[in-house]
Amino acid sequence: MTSTKELHKITHCIFDNDGTLMDTEKQYEQAVGNILRPFGEKYTFELKMRCMGLPGYLSARLLVRELKLPVDEQKFEEMFNAEVHRLMGNVSLLPGAKDLLLHLYHHRIPVAIATSGSRKVFCHKAGAHCNLLPAFHHIVCGDDPELIHGKPSPDIFLLAASRFKPKPPAHCCLVFEDSPIGLQAGLAAGMQVVMIPDPRVPEEKTKDATLVLRSMEEFKPEIFGLPPYDNCAKFTFG
Repeated sequence: MTSTKELHKITHCIFDNDGTLMDTEKQYEQAVGNILRPFGEKYTFELKMRCMGLPGYLSARLLVRELKLPVDEQKFEEMFNAEVHRLMGNVSLLPGAKDLLLHLYHHRIPVAIATSGSRKVFCHKAGAHCNLLPAFHHIVCGDDPELIHGKPSPDIFLLAASRFKPKPPAHCCLVFEDSPIGLQAGLAAGMQVVMIPDPRVPEEKTKDATLVLRSMEEFKPEIFGLPPYDNCAKFTFG
């Protein structure tokens, strides 16, 4: 855990989903790779970094144009969604995610999800974790009718914050992200950002984060004024 920045007390948490809560990035990488293979193309990590955190239609646009694929953006997105649905039937949570969510719920800290993925895809991935969904005050997806611009615009985090009742000031919200694009969006929203990046992400892409962790298991709630973990039995649903 590294930090050289001043940390401020927060009251609300907003989580990205893919690669932050759910261990889905390998499946996304496989899905794109499966689509590109017949075209003789590879999904490099450099390309992946440019796509991570983007809404699906923007990722499709980037890949079709960058690789000059013989399909249009809409067709690529349809192929991508079908492949994702096939691969995402039973994804797991990343280390530390469940414990942190239940800890925050137990202490009545309001939490939300702000994901670039569509509602349909999110629900498919979340099926295995439906008992955990009551921990969230609300979930904002990339196809939300009130969302104008996707990440790296701050819109999705500002929209997520606005749906807490009462609405907290932006500086009282803590964002959890794994992608450089999501980091940009959280900072642009005026929020502090805990980044848990893929180890392959260059350090320069993480330097603006409030805090950089290797895993959510390293997160210490008390450094942001939240109740610390204790030795009591952890709360669970059901």
